[in-house]
Amino acid sequence: MGLEVKDWAMRWVEGSIISCVKGRTPLNMVIGRIKRALNSYGLKMDEILALIDAVESNPVYLPTLSKAEKSARLKPIKDALIGLQIKPPSTTKHSL
Repeated sequence: MGLEVKDWAMRWVEGSIISCVKGRTPLNMVIGRIKRALNSYGLKMDEILALIDAVESNPVYLPTLSKAEKSARLKPIKDALIGLQIKPPSTTKHSL
């Protein structure tokens, strides 16, 4: 997977998370985008969790929200990712 594609996917997920925290993007859509980034664009769960931690702790992201408020708004995303198991696409051929 090209580095450019992975960088794009990281920014896509980052923007989706921030949009969700602002209340503009539904949680299920953000989780779907995260799943797509993990399965199709080469991101790893550790990278996603590090991104969430960065949004939570860095005042550059959402400067008008306190850390406690960011934590509360990010909790549903973190909870949805707990136990999320990404399975690689099936390579078996199905006969009809």
